Amino acid sequence: MPAAASPDLASLIAEEAAMLPEEQQSSVLDYVLFIKQQHTKKEDADAVWERTLSDPRPSSKLRAFMQAALAEGSEPLDLSRL
Repeated sequence: MPAAASPDLASLIAEEAAMLPEEQQSSVLDYVLFIKQQHTKKEDADAVWERTLSDPRPSSKLRAFMQAALAEGSEPLDLSRL
């Protein structure tokens, strides 16, 4: 899916929404704004993780988590236990 809607797609959405009663047009707008907000939150979350993982400075909390996870040991995945 493109980062931004094409003019044709945006026009089609606007034309279809214009044929709805005003209350439903408002609902369509609310839904579009909700989707936009969710997309923005995901982009923000992805950016935070990217910065965190790219940061060259040592992270004591991450290091402690990794050491604890490694200390637990591991075993092969047993699909019958899922």
